[in-house]
Amino acid sequence: MLVLELYNYFNLYNYMKNDFHYKKRDEYYTPKILVEPLLDYIPKDKVIWCPFDTENSEYVLVFKENGYKVIHSHIDEDKDFFTYTPDESFDIIISNPPFTKKLDVLKRLYEMNKPFCLLLGLPILNYQVIGNFFLDKELQLLIVDKKVSFDGNTCAFNSSYFCYKILPRDLMFHHLDHNNSGENHLSSRMYDE
Repeated sequence: MLVLELYNYFNLYNYMKNDFHYKKRDEYYTPKILVEPLLDYIPKDKVIWCPFDTENSEYVLVFKENGYKVIHSHIDEDKDFFTYTPDESFDIIISNPPFTKKLDVLKRLYEMNKPFCLLLGLPILNYQVIGNFFLDKELQLLIVDKKVSFDGNTCAFNSSYFCYKILPRDLMFHHLDHNNSGENHLSSRMYDE
């Protein structure tokens, strides 16, 4: 068991240390059930930028369907979050960033000093480098009460929102009716692309 754990950590380390943009393993499409909780906290007069999203992203679709103005961009459109900023004015940044770039994404977001909501796995709080990063930062958490599935199978960990200047309190919980697995599974419309 220890050998297998070391092997997995070694593979993860090698995967993460490579200098690359967004590989397929970073592209997990957020299901609608994980976007809907944000509707309770984002005022409708705010313009949202979804920097890791195409027009079929659930973030883009759900917010537009609920009357929000949304700007989207994606690396596949030559709009790399680390070098691109929309020409249009925006108020809030919302998305599910590439897992292997999470710390770089967080650094840029805090430099931008705009309110944001990022969907990230709660286990990252156990990473020393992430914990150290947040030591001197404002952070709010919107934690959903289920380990939501992205592909119909039971998920191994909880994905929730890491927020900045969005929530009325720094720690909030949100109930979901199901975990989007089995008969309740509804795929992201991003898979239609």
